[in-house]
Amino acid sequence: MKGHFTNIVCVLNDTHKQDEVVAQAIHVAKRHQARLTVVLKLDALPPNAKMVMQSFAYLETQTSIESSAQVWLKDKAQAWQEKYPLDTDVRVGDSNNDFLHYIVESGFDLVIKLSEADFLERLFGSEDMNLLRKCPCPVWVVHRGNSRQYDTIVACLDLNYHYPEHEVSVRKKLNMDILRYASQVALMEFAQLHIIHVYDAVPENIARGGFISVDENHLTSDLQDIYAERDAELDRLLANLEEELDDGTLEYLAPQRHITHGYPRREIAIAARSLGAKAVVMGTVARIGVPGFIMGGTAEETISQLDCAVLGIKPEGFISPVSE
Repeated sequence: MKGHFTNIVCVLNDTHKQDEVVAQAIHVAKRHQARLTVVLKLDALPPNAKMVMQSFAYLETQTSIESSAQVWLKDKAQAWQEKYPLDTDVRVGDSNNDFLHYIVESGFDLVIKLSEADFLERLFGSEDMNLLRKCPCPVWVVHRGNSRQYDTIVACLDLNYHYPEHEVSVRKKLNMDILRYASQVALMEFAQLHIIHVYDAVPENIARGGFISVDENHLTSDLQDIYAERDAELDRLLANLEEELDDGTLEYLAPQRHITHGYPRREIAIAARSLGAKAVVMGTVARIGVPGFIMGGTAEETISQLDCAVLGIKPEGFISPVSE
C-alpha cells in the first residue's frame, strides 16, 4: 500500500542544528523499517572566491571541501547510528537538477529535509519548492522546532472532477494516494486525521469584480449540489481506503471531514491553521499529463501560507523533468 516507505533520504543543507531533522528521519525510518541515508548537500565555492575573500584561501579545491564535510558527517553519524543504522553521503556543488538525478538514480521513495526558511516566515525556500515541484517521490519538508509534534494531520483533497476524462482518472488516484499517505502518517504519529476540501463555484475575483451577474437563489442551489457531489465522492474514497486498511483501522482513525465553500488559495491554509495542523499532506503538481509541470497557484500559495510540515505527493504517471 502506498504510504509505506523503504528507502528514505534525509537531506542536510548545512551543519547547523541538524540533529532535529535527522531524529525525525530516524523516527520515520524506524516505523517503516526503511533504509535511511543522510546526505549533506553543500554549495560549491564560486570560481573567484579567493579573489573576493582571502579567508577562503585555505579552501583550495572542491575536493578539500568534500573531505572536510565527510569528516564532519562521519563524526555526527556515530551518534545517529546508535539510534538507527544509516548510510551517509556528501554532495558538493550539485545543481538542483544534478541532485534530482541523484535521488532518482538512488531509488529513494521519500525525501525528508528541514525547511530553508525561518519558521516565522511561513515561506519555503527555493530548494524546498524545487523538490516539491520536480522530485518524483514524496517530499517531507519540516519546520525547525515542530518536527516531532505531529498530533494533527491534514489531508488536502481536490474533489473537483469537472475535467477531461483522463485527468479525472488521475485526480481520483491522486486523492486516494493523499489519503493513503495521510492515514499512514496519522497512524505512525497516533494523530488525529482531518480531511479538507474547499470548493468555489464562481471564481471570487470575477464575482467580486462585478464581471458577471449571479442569481443568488440559483447560486445557493448550485452550492448545495456541489457540496453533495463532493461529499459523496469523499464517501467513496473513504470506503476504498477502509477496504485497504486492516479491519477497524479507519474507525480508529476517525477522520474528521471539512468540506467548505470559499476561495481555495486562501481558505485551505486558513482551515489547516485553525485545526492546528502539524503536517499537511497534499498534491503538488498543477496539471495532469504535462511532465514536470510546476505547481499550480493554489498549491504554491497554500504552501507559502503554512507554518507546519508539508508532505508533497505527485500524481501517478508524473515524470520529473530531470528523469526524462
